[in-house]
Amino acid sequence: MIEDAQGRFYRKIGDHLPKTVFYRLRKLRLWLGWPFAIILAIYAESSAQGFWIGIPPIVLGEALRLWSHGYLRKIRALATNGPYAYVRNPLYLGNFLLGLGFCAVIWNPLIFTFFVVGFFLVYWVTVKGEEERLAFRFGKPYSDYAAAVPRFLPRVTPYPGRQNARFALHRVGGHGEGITILAIVVLFLGLYLRQEFYQEHRALSVSTLAVSIFAIGLTMTVVYTWTARRIRGRRGKQR
Repeated sequence: MIEDAQGRFYRKIGDHLPKTVFYRLRKLRLWLGWPFAIILAIYAESSAQGFWIGIPPIVLGEALRLWSHGYLRKIRALATNGPYAYVRNPLYLGNFLLGLGFCAVIWNPLIFTFFVVGFFLVYWVTVKGEEERLAFRFGKPYSDYAAAVPRFLPRVTPYPGRQNARFALHRVGGHGEGITILAIVVLFLGLYLRQEFYQEHRALSVSTLAVSIFAIGLTMTVVYTWTARRIRGRRGKQR
């Protein structure tokens, strides 16, 4: 109950903070994600070797995201344990690994360059804005943490002043990570089907078609359920 009150307080003062150009551009990463996915679908030239090279960074990136969400309590507390004891932005590092993995699957120098340059430009402005708000909310504890832990390149040893917080599975679900996992599965499956059906001109087997239909149906169901819950939650807060 105390944490809920603190969360409302921080959200309130956060709304009145001066929004710099850095913070105003934070949502650009969401809009750039869709064009990148479309480019992947159009210019993908995947291969069996590319899939095997891309799988490790994709798995590692999503594992890092799951690990990060288990320690993240937005607004309520400064996360300094788990992956946050080694790097300040483990979620974004996980996103970078995911992107690298898919770039490896469809290896194309132009797409790879577009991804790397676009990623650092967009996430740099995002991080700058987030750092301003964290510094305002948490003061010296955050400044000490930021001085000791790098933004993107992990340190070798954990942060000495880290919290004793434990990993909580319910936080992973609360941050909607299931949607990300399904998106990864669908994109990976889509690239595989494109290779088999469009590039190699192979007939799809019944089992492959069944798995594809099941994955698409499951994704649509989860997205619909998640969206409906968010809408109901917002309506409940407005009452």
